[in-house]
Amino acid sequence: MRKLIRSLLNSIGYDIVKVNVHSHKKVNRIKKVTVGNYILEMPGNNPQISTYKYDPGANSQLGRLSACVAQKYPSLSVLDIGANVGDTIAIIKTAIELPVIGIEGDDFAFEFLKRNTMALKNVTLIKTFLGEKIESKKVSMEKSGWNTTLIPNDDNGETIHLKTLDEVLAEEHLQNRTLKLLKIDCEGFDTIIIRGSAKLIREKKPVIYFEYNRTNMDAIGEDGLSTLLTLGAVGYRNVIFFDNKGRYLMSAPIDQENVIADLHRYAQADNSCIAYYDICLFHEDDSDLAQQFIESENSLQP
Repeated sequence: MRKLIRSLLNSIGYDIVKVNVHSHKKVNRIKKVTVGNYILEMPGNNPQISTYKYDPGANSQLGRLSACVAQKYPSLSVLDIGANVGDTIAIIKTAIELPVIGIEGDDFAFEFLKRNTMALKNVTLIKTFLGEKIESKKVSMEKSGWNTTLIPNDDNGETIHLKTLDEVLAEEHLQNRTLKLLKIDCEGFDTIIIRGSAKLIREKKPVIYFEYNRTNMDAIGEDGLSTLLTLGAVGYRNVIFFDNKGRYLMSAPIDQENVIADLHRYAQADNSCIAYYDICLFHEDDSDLAQQFIESENSLQP
């Protein structure tokens, strides 16, 4: 009967699409979700449930990127900042077996992260929020437990402690690892965290892959564009853009500030065909890897 109704609607230009609503009411309904070669548990309010259900290859570019970098740096360890419930770790380990350092500050998400990576080899988990400097800050937590967004709130916020990535790596004695891939997905804090990773970036020159979400940055008063452009001063020459579906879009020299600024202005959650970008940068010392990765991603396009 449903097929008949749908067929009749299709004949006049309509369709039935099931919309998944991940409300806080579903937080205790644990779902098993296939991510790459692994089955993860996620709280029912996590929108990644729908992401991987309807697009099983979502975020697979991170696996391909990890494998690409590992060709040149076989002792690579991946830094996964904003590890959430462990889906990025599952994607990476589906593509290639590498050590991963997962950092997540949200209490609820961290419990799922521990559960989902318990049986995996070479995973180091650290529970902390990261920022530009070591400080205590009052914030409101939006989308807590599945996509935690920290909004500064000096009046009614709760106090959290922020560390820099440089500080955490020193505390955990991880600086001597081959830290050649830095992935960040922290709901607008991405470029803030990059500024707190100056020593890592200067000394290790990692491939940097991060979410560039202007809507989230605007919500916290973050000017991500200026930080992105400063990476040119430390040897990053090209900015590689992926759309929010994980599809390679284009690359541009970092000194073409007008082009990058145009792309910055375009993407917007409620008023654009592209809600946000994922951005990837290779240091000039790894221009060979950059070219190889771009060519590989382009070959996937129809």
